[in-house]
Amino acid sequence: MFLKKKKKPVLKILVLFLEFSAIALVLYLIALPFYPSVKYKTTIKEYSQLPEAEERVIIQEQVAEFKSGLPTNEFDVSPNRVIIPKIGVNAPIVVTENSKYGLSQGAWLVPNTSTPDKGGNTVITGHRFKYLPPHNLTFYLFHKLETGDLVSIVWKERDYLYRIKETRIVEPTEVSIMDPTKEPTLTMFTCHPIYSTEQRLVVISELVES
Repeated sequence: MFLKKKKKPVLKILVLFLEFSAIALVLYLIALPFYPSVKYKTTIKEYSQLPEAEERVIIQEQVAEFKSGLPTNEFDVSPNRVIIPKIGVNAPIVVTENSKYGLSQGAWLVPNTSTPDKGGNTVITGHRFKYLPPHNLTFYLFHKLETGDLVSIVWKERDYLYRIKETRIVEPTEVSIMDPTKEPTLTMFTCHPIYSTEQRLVVISELVES
């Protein structure tokens, strides 16, 4: 009799726990689409309102922080980095022929395109959504980038600063974005719209400082 009475409170607690978990899951699924925009507005500065000189200082600070304080395991992934403070991106640039592996680790340097130290067209891509957004390894807020915004690339311990000159949406079959260029260019792209691979959102930048 005593054992039966003891089991009832345990069962009640278990039921309450399951109910709470179900409610939390529903709330999470409802809030997920709105969370990134809310976080963007409340925690990421409106870089479009900053003078370029101030924006450069912020980027330089993040680059310096990356170089001085990055955990060893991050360097094991890649010592190269793409840093876009406006949208919270600070991801390793992975050089590999395996796209799945490259994208799973951060930003992937598309094979047979250039690198910042060689000039030409450096092409980098990243997942739009992988972790709870916005996440520093994904391009979730890519649509917030505008002409004139700054992007920093750390490549072989050297800093390259690019200014966005164009954003556009293309079909997945549009490979001309990867064509070689005469001028030092950074082309980045990700899936569009969010949660879909229907198209690609492309951001093209020109080198302003190295």
